[in-house]
Amino acid sequence: MERLSGKEVNSVVAYIGVSGGYLGNFSYASHAEFYPAYCGLDIDPNEFNGTTRERFIAILSQADPLVQSKIIQGVIDKYPLEHFEDRFTDGHLTEGEFKQKQRIHASMLSWIPDLKGKGLLAVQDLTYNYQFVQETLDHCQTLISEHDCRSAVDRAHTALHGYLKETCNNAGLTITENNPKIQDYWSKLKQEHPSILIDNAESHLPINQIINAIGKLLENLNGIRNNRSYSHPNEQIIGEPEAKLVINLFRSILQYIDSKV
Repeated sequence: MERLSGKEVNSVVAYIGVSGGYLGNFSYASHAEFYPAYCGLDIDPNEFNGTTRERFIAILSQADPLVQSKIIQGVIDKYPLEHFEDRFTDGHLTEGEFKQKQRIHASMLSWIPDLKGKGLLAVQDLTYNYQFVQETLDHCQTLISEHDCRSAVDRAHTALHGYLKETCNNAGLTITENNPKIQDYWSKLKQEHPSILIDNAESHLPINQIINAIGKLLENLNGIRNNRSYSHPNEQIIGEPEAKLVINLFRSILQYIDSKV
């Protein structure tokens, strides 16, 4: 999910409820307090025109996916489902209205992890789920969710590096280099692992060329991790769109190797 659609934004508004153009029980002041208090965001709705509903819609619609996820979580925290259960019990909501709140609540919970993904490839369950690798992938996702992709480049690199190392160890493949790099492990697997050995049939030539290029790609990714990420006190840090590309490449290679071995 790259960004909430207009229909989804309107569903969030419907969940909170609107009366006379005002959103839920928000005043202008409490709406301003909502973003830092419930979302951990420095957003000033007074920079937008209109009612609280109009301001909320503008802020949520224009936000990037990660910020949208934080706003939705803030809405759920401020207006938990129990809040509407009480209103239903007190007779302020009909049964149909309460069921609609339940449906929207379930939808919002499902949107949050998708929005946090920020358009990144999801890492499916790995066949060889090494504990160190899984913990590192979890660290990577936490950094992406709470900060940005730039902060997670080092963890994405470490996850793949660790996976290649463990796969070589499990296959009994010995690396002779001191402090082997990520591309060294890949080279060993490509040359000696029985499940990754290249098929030299003519029909496999285009795929073989891509597989052969992975080594150079990993070398470049290793350079980015060392010289353009937060792994060291580098003066220049990779941009967010480029960081997203780098993380997707790491994840794609990891998924490919896991599917082969």
